[in-house]
Amino acid sequence: MSVLSLFVKSLTVTSALVVAPAFAQQAADEPLEEVYVYGEQGTTDTATKLNLSLFETPQTVTAISRVQIEEFGLTTINDVLDYTPGVTVEEVETDRSYYTARGFDIVNFQYDGVGIPFISGLNLGQQDTAIYDKVEVVKGAAGLITGLANPSATINYVRKRPTEGFQADLGLNLGEWQGRRIEGDVSGAFSDGIRGRAVVVYDTSESYLNRHEDETTLGYGIVEFDLSDRTLLTLGHSYDNSHSTGVLWGALPLLYSDGSQTDYDVSTNNAPDWTFADTVQNQTFVELKHAITDSWMFNAILTRNTTDYESELFYVYGVPDRETEVGLFGYASGYEREEEQNNIDLYFSGDFSLADRTHQLVLGYNNSDTELYEASFYDPVNGYPVLGSDWALGLSPQPNFSFFDPAASSSDIDYSQEAFYVASRLNVHGNVSLLLGARATELKQSGLSYGGAANADAKETVPYYGITYRVLDDVMLYGSYSEVFKQQTWVNADLLPLGATLGESSEFGIKKSFNDERAVLTVAYFSSDQRNFGNFVGRNEQNIAIYEGITLESSGYEIEFSGELFDGLNIGAGFTDVSVEDQSGADIRNFIPKKLLKLSASYAVPAVDGLKVGGIVKWQDDITTEDKRVDQDAFTLLDLAVHYQLNENVSFSMNLENVTDEKYFQSLYWDQAYYGAPRNVSASVRWKY
Repeated sequence: MSVLSLFVKSLTVTSALVVAPAFAQQAADEPLEEVYVYGEQGTTDTATKLNLSLFETPQTVTAISRVQIEEFGLTTINDVLDYTPGVTVEEVETDRSYYTARGFDIVNFQYDGVGIPFISGLNLGQQDTAIYDKVEVVKGAAGLITGLANPSATINYVRKRPTEGFQADLGLNLGEWQGRRIEGDVSGAFSDGIRGRAVVVYDTSESYLNRHEDETTLGYGIVEFDLSDRTLLTLGHSYDNSHSTGVLWGALPLLYSDGSQTDYDVSTNNAPDWTFADTVQNQTFVELKHAITDSWMFNAILTRNTTDYESELFYVYGVPDRETEVGLFGYASGYEREEEQNNIDLYFSGDFSLADRTHQLVLGYNNSDTELYEASFYDPVNGYPVLGSDWALGLSPQPNFSFFDPAASSSDIDYSQEAFYVASRLNVHGNVSLLLGARATELKQSGLSYGGAANADAKETVPYYGITYRVLDDVMLYGSYSEVFKQQTWVNADLLPLGATLGESSEFGIKKSFNDERAVLTVAYFSSDQRNFGNFVGRNEQNIAIYEGITLESSGYEIEFSGELFDGLNIGAGFTDVSVEDQSGADIRNFIPKKLLKLSASYAVPAVDGLKVGGIVKWQDDITTEDKRVDQDAFTLLDLAVHYQLNENVSFSMNLENVTDEKYFQSLYWDQAYYGAPRNVSASVRWKY
């Protein structure tokens, strides 16, 4: 299938790395409103830790700016990633999601370029985007920086930073289903050499799903201190509380007892109103940046993350009769999860001369310790009721979970990671640069995982190779290669740790810039193979998830365009074609679309000063569950946006989602699913000073 594609991103790219207080001062003077140009070339250290422009990075890079987040109403991380070319958001439940790219789960995450371990690949709650200036997505493996090198993508969340001048931003939004959102952002200097910024959000809404409601409370504060002309100290903390009721655990049955596919109303929810999920995420960070010389920097970043998740849920399973809807069962369970991470990242970065040329070098050390505790509380004897034909009304009573013993249904894992890494950019010729790096990692894992020992240690050195060749001033050929190494917490049929996934990942492509690098076209071919990849087999008699290690091969191509095509018109596009096969050559991971197209555009209407109109088109081909018994036909979603800048301080926006009222599954990652939101509208007003 041939597709000409256009899509999604304004690249207002400001550097996430503050190289010296003088540079910090420059960044601090920038106004809150960024230039609305997708292809403006800024810098990113997400892939290699080197301060390269997006054009110079030998991988496919996409950035979503603050302007896009506001104008398209991308208030959650799920919204942003659903908007990103080549990425799918697998919303398996109302409060749990997986992210995939190039056929595999995304487990590589960074905050301001520092990798954070993400053990399970499962995102809990609804993370808010109000604290971020932009979100970068680098496709392919990035084991050099994160240590977890799934050949999917790395997501870098770039936090907002203080400004020198006083600035304030207040936004109000009203949406469908009683949606109400207020967010505030205040920034400025307390005194000479001290700057701060604070962001707060309160967001609450009912839902198109029966009995389901969401509430988010967010707070973020950051302070910068110029300790000297060469030293910058930054302290920050964020608090994100996501509370939901009427929460799906699993989702809706997809097959009737006669083997035919179900087709329920979009609003169908099997969860009783007593079900809930609370996710509280705290992140504290301390950064010290010191300019040793004019060309060498020392960076020390300490980060502490805690996630507390608590829920009481009701699981519905089985196959109902088509005529009577009888045949389903259910059970209630309480679930707790506590995760604590402590990370330190120390590195030197700078320039050096060799053979009359200037090159870049990064030398670093990373240490991370994660403690994970999980427990399920349920009645294994009397807790499995037979449901009637009214199962969708959510009438099942709430049990007393405190009576249940979680001993056999708990995990207690200590996971540590220590790594040394080096990255360099060698300018071997005026038009040719080599990117060479390696990360030596030692992993230690101990504890219990749902009744089985989770003890596993591993050592691996992951190399990274890249090359860029500037054929013309506006044309770049590139290639990159990285090995795949990812520890897994899964257990096999003997309840022993499955061990690490190993493999290789490579990408080759061409980048073409337009309009003085205000727009960039990327065409890339990628491939990877993974050995001992954890594939879900089923659950044993103790209800423990069992995995087996298999070999997978994936390959495909991506075409992305982002930038200002001409004055006032910003468009972006992404088309991805991917194939994933197992060792026998059979297609696998069929819940991921083989072909995915995303397109967005924003146009400043010349006839009406201050008016912008825009839209998003998302198309994917058909998908199925892994057993191919349930399918989702190809579908297209259309969103529209109107933004009007009344004056320099006040703007109005209106967003209409799913204009054609398409009915579709959120995901077929599991053998249960629920439907995406129908047509809905929201309106907002924003005041900036």
